Amino acid sequence: MIGICTEWKKYGSLKKSFFTDSPTLRERGNQLSEPVLVGLLFADRVIVENNGKRGIIGTFNVFHSQNFPAVFPPWYLYAAVTNLTGKHTFALTLVNEETQQVLIPFNGEFESPETDVVVELTPAMMNVAFPRAGSYLLNFSVDGELLGTRILYVRQGIPAPAR
Repeated sequence: MIGICTEWKKYGSLKKSFFTDSPTLRERGNQLSEPVLVGLLFADRVIVENNGKRGIIGTFNVFHSQNFPAVFPPWYLYAAVTNLTGKHTFALTLVNEETQQVLIPFNGEFESPETDVVVELTPAMMNVAFPRAGSYLLNFSVDGELLGTRILYVRQGIPAPAR
């Protein structure tokens, strides 16, 4: 069974997403016409195991700080895309929703040998200074096409205790 998700909220959108262990997709010969976003996350850490698997540790979507500007300990972005072959450019940008100030302009290239390969990008974020509390949008584009957006909330104050 193929699962296709379209986003439900104002931001935090996934243009298209699917799960690759679908016999139906394989039977169609992986014939989707455009890149497919598999995942877009904020994490405390991303590790690469000896077998090439990624371990995504401590996902989140909120930072808290009592003072601004605020710099948080190192953290990671995880972006995964499939249904592409050849060389492609990508951009991961983190933008203040209110002011449109770009905090992270992370650009690069990747190459995918086959359409069923999932390309995983895991850049480490260090010394990112958040000037104020607010909503920050992480946009992921491939070849200039926006594939998805996530919100990172940066709040003033101390986080509520876990329940």
